[in-house]
Amino acid sequence: MNYYFVFLITEYLKRKKEFRDEQIRIATENHTLQTCDCCCDDQLLNDDMINCDNNHRFCLTCIRSYIENGFLSNGECFFTCLNPSCKYEYSTSLMGHLLAPTLFSRLLTKVQLEELRRANIPNFEQCKFCTFGTIIDDPNVRIFRCLNQECLKETCRTCGEPNHIPLRCDEVEKKDELDMRTFIENRVSEAMIRVCYKCKQRFYKLEGCNKMTCACGASMCYICRQPITGYEHFNNNNKCGATLDVVQLHQEEMNSAYEEAKQAYIERHPEASDLVLKYDPQQHLNANKPMRTQKAKRGRHRH
Repeated sequence: MNYYFVFLITEYLKRKKEFRDEQIRIATENHTLQTCDCCCDDQLLNDDMINCDNNHRFCLTCIRSYIENGFLSNGECFFTCLNPSCKYEYSTSLMGHLLAPTLFSRLLTKVQLEELRRANIPNFEQCKFCTFGTIIDDPNVRIFRCLNQECLKETCRTCGEPNHIPLRCDEVEKKDELDMRTFIENRVSEAMIRVCYKCKQRFYKLEGCNKMTCACGASMCYICRQPITGYEHFNNNNKCGATLDVVQLHQEEMNSAYEEAKQAYIERHPEASDLVLKYDPQQHLNANKPMRTQKAKRGRHRH
């Protein structure tokens, strides 16, 4: 049965091509072949073309692609003629003829909402994330609740950010602030993490001797992070003292990491050079509270 079905489809496509080839042949003899001014295809029939009111002719394929790309990529829903100087607007009935039913349904919804917006209906508002729109008469309603079952997002009517109650709008961290803060915090947290040179175990310490012995048996200096064997490394060593204050050490490392991370982020994102973080990690650093990471494990140390 499946083979027969495939046979029917193949025969249909074959006959369709033969019919078109014959139409092209007749049009060639009659000098009625059409050329699309967009794609320059010159093997087109009259039925392949669409005219605007100003008689600008383009092929169905080009107009379909123009509408699909404009809607899917840019959210556009009104489309003027492909001729740059023409202001003719393609009708919704034409778009319904060209587009797949599901896509046209989405486009039609957008068209209807855009027409409502253009009508300047008082208190009409639209979801920031989809095409749903509604009228909200009560100015005391702080949250816009989308009723589109595929969206259902809630946004602040004042600032347009996702629902942030009970925070005020000026207390809400914007996405660019969050991205920068997260980048810096990750770098700062990593600054106090040590990695065993032998087994790659990650650790940090809160107190005790600066000779660290990992569970795998490897020993290293907590300060300079170099492999060591005994305590000779700490003798007459101004930089690596055996009992150097670890809180002060972590503080210095994190302060340095903060500055380096901030600079690195701005180099990657120049537009963030004037960004002021509402929740700046430096506030914690200035309070002399070492930041800790939950992923790291506290290392063992032996005397």
